[in-house]
Amino acid sequence: MKKRAVLIAAAAMAFLPILGGAAMAADPPAGGTVSIEPKTTDGDYDPSLRIFVGAAADALASKGFTILEDPGHSAYVAELALSRTEVGTSTVKGSAGHVGPMPGGAGGSVGMGVVVPFATGNSRIVPLQRVRLELRIRKRGADEVVWNGAAVTVRPAGTKKGADETVATDLTQALLRGYPAIPEGVVGVP
Repeated sequence: MKKRAVLIAAAAMAFLPILGGAAMAADPPAGGTVSIEPKTTDGDYDPSLRIFVGAAADALASKGFTILEDPGHSAYVAELALSRTEVGTSTVKGSAGHVGPMPGGAGGSVGMGVVVPFATGNSRIVPLQRVRLELRIRKRGADEVVWNGAAVTVRPAGTKKGADETVATDLTQALLRGYPAIPEGVVGVP
């Protein structure tokens, strides 16, 4: 009876590394050289992809990585995948203009005026975009992923909060905030 229990325990211990370590090949790197390979999930060209690459490079650099342009010389490769989908529409408040100084005065006089816009109460309809950013880090030349994560947000397009620079920065910072810990699911960013 004891021999059987020992055999069962030994078999369970032998399968533990297989069951527990199937998702990741090694511990996430604490730094080193990395190149970023961007793509869109649908294969279409997205002109703002370079903005997301820049934000990912800044976030990875803050975690101790040195970013290299040439993937053939880096120790790690970061695969960056961007997807956008329109998920509806929203209304945003509109304004009558922007605050700023305005040269002026009546014919030949000298002076300066200031224009202060007041809210018109108007609103405009803008598309809502769901933006998802996925990042996978693997050792160059290897297929095994050593770190992966995804972050998603829904923002109104054509607004300050929905600008590519803001979305890229918010998603990459949220995604890599706990690095080297691997996020348990998709990180939601308000």
